[in-house]
Amino acid sequence: MNHEEMAALEASIDEMTSIAKDFGLDFYPMRYEVCPSDVIYTFGAYGMPTRFHHWSFGKTKLQANEKIRRSKRMKR
Repeated sequence: MNHEEMAALEASIDEMTSIAKDFGLDFYPMRYEVCPSDVIYTFGAYGMPTRFHHWSFGKTKLQANEKIRRSKRMKR
């Protein structure tokens, strides 16, 4: 990331934080990391760790929806 992109990212983070506080949300300070794409692809390839329960529930729902979609296609 170049300097301008980093500045734009930081401004966006500040704006999101401000909006969240305006809604009355109470949260711990966030820590953001800029990761190279190969790190993100690795997470996608091997799945999210099991400690990320919110992701595992979403992943299960996506798999169920895909099975339903496939079964509807097969019935046609």
